[in-house]
Amino acid sequence: MLLFANAFFYQSLTAVLKVITDVLRAADRSKVTLLCLLDLYAAFDTVDHDILLDRLQISFGVHGIALSWFESFLRGRTQSVSVSGKSSDRMSLTCGVPQGSILGPILFLIYCADVIAIAKRHGLGVHSYADDIQLYFHTAPAMVDNKVQRLVVCMEETVNG
Repeated sequence: MLLFANAFFYQSLTAVLKVITDVLRAADRSKVTLLCLLDLYAAFDTVDHDILLDRLQISFGVHGIALSWFESFLRGRTQSVSVSGKSSDRMSLTCGVPQGSILGPILFLIYCADVIAIAKRHGLGVHSYADDIQLYFHTAPAMVDNKVQRLVVCMEETVNG
């Protein structure tokens, strides 16, 4: 367990150092950095199964038995709540990837891949780790207003599809 915790710590540290390094390099070139930090709330719980399966097919070319395997991994899951020894009825889950599984983080990144593609199309730097996404760009101070508008358009496209 300690090895896993250390690996997680160093991967998180690497993500932070990458963004900080990019910001400092831009400052050395007399540029300002606009940084948008996205920490997606309950991210793994909100992955829509239908959208994820479509994305696996359309964006990543997963078909046939491989797609069926992913579908069986996601579908047919249920959950209930237990309080003071009394349990609710079981409810089918249409969203979420199993946390603690090897596939959970990978499936989440596949689910978010379009966000990263949209950001890159708008000229933003992107760094992603698990459910944290950093969008940023560097610009001359005189161009900040233009770049902020570009960031707003990017975010609107991301939200509205």
